[in-house]
Amino acid sequence: MRRLFLVVMVMLLGGVGLVALIETDPGYVLLSYGNYTLETSLWVGLVLLFVLYLLVSMLLRLLGRFLATRGLVAEWMSRRAYSRMLARCQMQLDAGNTQQVIDTLEDLSRLHAQELRLLARARDGQGDWQEVIGLMPRLRKQRVFGEPALDAFEQRAYLGLLAESDSLKETWASFPAEQKKNPRLVEDYGRRLLESGDDLEAEKVLTKAIKREWDGGLVAQYGRISGRDPSRRLKLAEGWLKQHPEDASLMLCIGRISLLNNLWGQAREYFETSHRLKPNAEACAELARLLFSLGERELSAQYYREGLLLRESDLPELPQPKPERLGSLHSV
Repeated sequence: MRRLFLVVMVMLLGGVGLVALIETDPGYVLLSYGNYTLETSLWVGLVLLFVLYLLVSMLLRLLGRFLATRGLVAEWMSRRAYSRMLARCQMQLDAGNTQQVIDTLEDLSRLHAQELRLLARARDGQGDWQEVIGLMPRLRKQRVFGEPALDAFEQRAYLGLLAESDSLKETWASFPAEQKKNPRLVEDYGRRLLESGDDLEAEKVLTKAIKREWDGGLVAQYGRISGRDPSRRLKLAEGWLKQHPEDASLMLCIGRISLLNNLWGQAREYFETSHRLKPNAEACAELARLLFSLGERELSAQYYREGLLLRESDLPELPQPKPERLGSLHSV
């Protein structure tokens, strides 16, 4: 309260002093411009100057708000155009017009996550594998897809390069070291080497990969090697049984190598074990082929039928005739 009282007293004394000063000497201000003059007291001039200051400040503030509003409108219009561009690219991509998407997005000076995703999918759709691989650092940095999806995306690009290669070994040599350790890439490379007749290189690549990391796909591919010295490969594959005694892929592999060594009964046992551990179309086909050659035609046909059903495992659920009705159907 005392502080408020002192402030009020000071203001009152200041006001009295100011009034006394104005009455003692009001002063004057004279403004002249051409034939026009304006004369007023100093204190009125100061009040007018203060009012002018307030008016100019208000005008500047209104101008600032107007310019800011124009900026917001421009930004809103830009965002609408950007959204329309992305929507158009998505529609073109869905329609398979990948080149139009690429042409649109490559005109942009900078690509954000959404544009990168669309561009990557367009490049993937065109089979531009080198371009996809070139995009991978930015796709990972901006986390355009989740890690599993990115890995699958990258793997598909390298598989595409192998599929289109005119020189498998040169293409493989150009791959980064971490990709050469990818089991799916090694498996595909080994398969293509075998198809080209290079069993020696396929055996070297597959053996090294299996020693580094056990993988059923690689082991199954190893069983497809038909080059020289099958007895040595049989010994190596049987040695893997100690650590992987219940691996269906290994059983299939050893069964195939047993056939190369003319061990028919042993091959049959390994194929049957593979089928017991994990029924699949390949094991059924090998068993059916071997049993047909051994003269067991009926059992062979059963495995052929089972293998066909396993291969077409996504058949829709549909009603089938019951066994007891088959006789009446045949008599019609």
